[in-house]
Amino acid sequence: MQMVEQSSIKYRVIATVKDVKNCPYYNIGDKIVFEEPEIIKEKSDKLCLWAISSLALYFVAACRKTPKEDWINLLHDVQCPDPNRSVTFKLTREPI
Repeated sequence: MQMVEQSSIKYRVIATVKDVKNCPYYNIGDKIVFEEPEIIKEKSDKLCLWAISSLALYFVAACRKTPKEDWINLLHDVQCPDPNRSVTFKLTREPI
């Protein structure tokens, strides 16, 4: 396992709704913006507990500098675990 030098580089992580099936809450294009340690409510659209629970661990991993081959850099989509309302989020990150 390769160690990554801790640096001041941090990332804003943006979860954008990519696909919605049967969910009356989210629309395609809605966003949740995370800047560790918090969700930025002013830059986010709706905040659903089901969605937040599925995204939380990915937000934390994606906000840090990691090697290119790290699993978090290969991840693009995360699906909400609600069994009746499927929402898929596309994860992107940008340096802050």
